Amino acid sequence: MLLAFLSALPIIAVFVLLVIRRWPAVKAMGVGWIIAALLGLAVWRMTPSWWGVAALYGALQASEIIITIFGAILLMSYLEHSGALSTIRWHFTTIHADRRVQLLLLGFGVVTIIEGVAGFGTPAALVAPLLIGLGFPPLAAAVFALWFNAPNPPFGVAGIPTRYGVGSVIGEVLPAGMEDAFMQSVIGFIGVFTGLAYVFWGLLAVCLLIFWFGKPGESRLRAAVHGAVEVAPLALVLGCTAGGVNALVAWFIGAELPAITAGFVTLGLGLILARRGTLMPRKRWDFPAVDSWSDLWRGGLGRERLASPEMRRGMPVYMGWLPYLLVVSFLFVTRLPGLDLAAELQEVTLGVSDLFGSGLAFELRPLYLPGLMPFIPVAVLTGFLHKMPKADVISSWRRAARQVYPAALTLIVSVSMAQIMIQSAVNASGYFGMIETLSRVVASGAGSLLPFVSPWIGILGGFMTGSNTSSNILFSALQYRAAEAVGVSRTIVVALQSTGGGIGNLVSVLNVAAIAGVTGITGREGDIIKKTLLPMAIYGVAAGLIGLLFTYVVVPGLF
Repeated sequence: MLLAFLSALPIIAVFVLLVIRRWPAVKAMGVGWIIAALLGLAVWRMTPSWWGVAALYGALQASEIIITIFGAILLMSYLEHSGALSTIRWHFTTIHADRRVQLLLLGFGVVTIIEGVAGFGTPAALVAPLLIGLGFPPLAAAVFALWFNAPNPPFGVAGIPTRYGVGSVIGEVLPAGMEDAFMQSVIGFIGVFTGLAYVFWGLLAVCLLIFWFGKPGESRLRAAVHGAVEVAPLALVLGCTAGGVNALVAWFIGAELPAITAGFVTLGLGLILARRGTLMPRKRWDFPAVDSWSDLWRGGLGRERLASPEMRRGMPVYMGWLPYLLVVSFLFVTRLPGLDLAAELQEVTLGVSDLFGSGLAFELRPLYLPGLMPFIPVAVLTGFLHKMPKADVISSWRRAARQVYPAALTLIVSVSMAQIMIQSAVNASGYFGMIETLSRVVASGAGSLLPFVSPWIGILGGFMTGSNTSSNILFSALQYRAAEAVGVSRTIVVALQSTGGGIGNLVSVLNVAAIAGVTGITGREGDIIKKTLLPMAIYGVAAGLIGLLFTYVVVPGLF
């Protein structure tokens, strides 16, 4: 218990400084980094060389996220300067001008599609700036881009977080010959658990959108619920569609296609309903006037940067959307199972196979990294397609470099801290690593309530690493052993682990820092986490209760 408390100190310090004291993320994470480093050296007795390699390894890992953020910012800068964003804004208002409808279409549709074809934090990086362009407050854009992506990461890009995250470690603890059947069962139940979350996720989002960002008088629960009820039929239909498709594809096909299929089907249905006026609210809902937005809503951005975003048809609609379509098409084709293009793209690697003799390997796959392929090439192509002046092209690159710099510092410190805590497992003290110590204490204290606690262990992994895949690699085998010891379903517990890893992305400092960088509100990470803590808690509790229900009522006795 003492070791678990010490392990939690870096996390507690970051949370207090970031969320309560409202420090910028880079400073809060810097304090957490120092605490983790001191614990690693003094308590866990990591050798100085291993500690140094772990810190450097984390900093190198951050480069993948930084490149993706830079590519996303660059693409958005090109679209802004070329007038494409103005055309997209105009087009979206012709589909429906109600902000609640816009959020549901982009959240259930575009966010889910991009997660299915790209992952790596790409959905929030692309959709949040688009929401700002449509007229959403920057804080709202950041929060709800993260919100709608929460159910998606367990399947991510071609099912990697589950198929290869869980699959890479679970074979070590399974009886011989059971791996394929066990994994397919886990995938099916993840589809069911995340599918159930989709059902209420949109309606809850609309309710809190109004409660947090509505006009004076709407920041009361009763008024927010009333505003959500007006769009409830649409939210529930789209939520049930996304959840149903997600669950069916996962159960009957596998982990590779649930997110992307659910996204396309739900977006298509939503556009048809909007065009026909079916299930649309009678009254249009909008945010207060920009001049009345608080500094909190604006994320520190000046009003001049947000006032009355231009909405006009400056080019054919298809030309405005073409860069987005090129990005999604490239990612879809290259990640599609059966074509084997992903394997070929990943063959090109840069990095080191043995970092300073530590055995840790860092590899950057430039052709598989969304920031390099296709964000940057599509951005450059956009300059030619939209006939941008040279001055606007140069301005786009300068803006991207200027905006990515503060986010890059935060990410380097954050990932480095996470790796120090993870790699503390290699030590002279004989202790488990900091992260594993925390999870073991939680799991051992859960007893028969393990199905309720399991998502929270996944959340811990997602929070620390910013990756569902990494969370599953860290904790899947541990969760299996804990379920075996307690005598509850190992299938359900491991499925809940992966579900929780996705939920953790809502509050992961890495993801929050990335989206703050993309939206230009770096330094306001604590404000974002204050909002995303609530949906994280709601989803975590709901997943735990569903886990208990399935363990003891729906499928008792399941392996």
